[in-house]
Amino acid sequence: MMKTLIQNGLALLWDENGWRCEKADLLIDGNRIARIAPSIAAEGASVLDAAGKLVMPGIINAHTHAYMTLHRNYADDLAFFDWLDKVQKVEDGMTEEDVYWTTMLAVIEMLKTGTTCFVDMTIKSAQEKSGPRSAAAGAALASGIRAVITRGLAGVSDSEESLMKYGQAVREMELYAGESRLQFMHGPHAPYSCMADYLQKLTRSCKERKIGQTIHLSESRAEMDSFAKDKGTTPIQYVDSLGVFDVPVIAAHCVYATDEDIRIMADKRVSIAINPKSNMKLGNGFAPVQKFLDAGVNVCLGTDGCGSNNCLNMFQEMNTAALVYKGAERRAQCVDASDVLKMATVNGAKAIGREGELGVLREGALADLILLDLNQPQFIPANNIISGLVYSSNGSEVDTVLVDGKVLMQNRKLTAIDEEEVYRKCRAIAERLGMEQSRKI
Repeated sequence: MMKTLIQNGLALLWDENGWRCEKADLLIDGNRIARIAPSIAAEGASVLDAAGKLVMPGIINAHTHAYMTLHRNYADDLAFFDWLDKVQKVEDGMTEEDVYWTTMLAVIEMLKTGTTCFVDMTIKSAQEKSGPRSAAAGAALASGIRAVITRGLAGVSDSEESLMKYGQAVREMELYAGESRLQFMHGPHAPYSCMADYLQKLTRSCKERKIGQTIHLSESRAEMDSFAKDKGTTPIQYVDSLGVFDVPVIAAHCVYATDEDIRIMADKRVSIAINPKSNMKLGNGFAPVQKFLDAGVNVCLGTDGCGSNNCLNMFQEMNTAALVYKGAERRAQCVDASDVLKMATVNGAKAIGREGELGVLREGALADLILLDLNQPQFIPANNIISGLVYSSNGSEVDTVLVDGKVLMQNRKLTAIDEEEVYRKCRAIAERLGMEQSRKI
């Protein structure tokens, strides 16, 4: 097995006492961190010199729609359901191969800004593993990144279309079983797009397959008003009554979660993926994040898709998360830098069932890590590295990225992806689908 020695760096470490930075070398043996010590000599190991760099865990994007790079700068400044209608019309014309290339575009952006794992709700499922362009799972596998793939599902459990999409999602899980960098979950879109019987069917399937699921919940005021009128309850209480929380769940958004909703999610150990930039852009408001934290809910961080964020930069998302909730609550101590960094690493790993393996630098953990160049104006002086990562960094400092022990970017050059091919393919897809901006370029 290949060994890699990272020398002379400043390591960002986490334990029950919080974050700390130490001068340390890291020895990677295969796909795991074998040793962390002040000085390591390893004969025969490939050496990465990390002098002047911070070595930290790779970032986990806990909620996105990677294929939506196609929608970047396309459906802006629209009300939530008008926005949803516009993007869905484009999605109807996308093929499995389109999803492959647009996901590849997302992976480029994520790797270049330090994301090593993402939880994706996509619109196509790969049906042939050997196929040359096999949707999001194929893009993740070909690029070297780690991913949790979920097929966005909607409808009623016994309709022909719903059964077909469910079957496709299950087939994809079976095709890629055993791929160490890929995990799968079910992805019911939302309680307003999935009927009760479908949500229950998917939950039963999760129990049978010992997997979790991710779902959009309580994202907009209109959603809340509709549930109050039609069902006399909140979306969160509704899905709980159906047993959705009886399996591991990542609930995206939860902007309008009530105190009772928060109590339920804490009791059921639901992870909440907040998406502050998306929520602001769509005019949906600010989630009660400090209440989530105070209740002991596992809060992780996501970008959402480029249709409602425009980028997949988790450093920007961390910065936004650390600022907007302070402003919303008019309290400077709300959601501090340490909390936010934990959301993007430690908590994201917990949400996908990889606590202790991902999101941390620790002996025995998987070697998903990034090196940041500290010789940048935004890090000088380096008074507080944690604050610098959350309040000053913009992602351009990411110099080197390793996933599963393999170098995917070094000196800001990607090693496994032909960027120009991906850009060319994505422009052609936008042109074919008649998207307005593509005709103006």
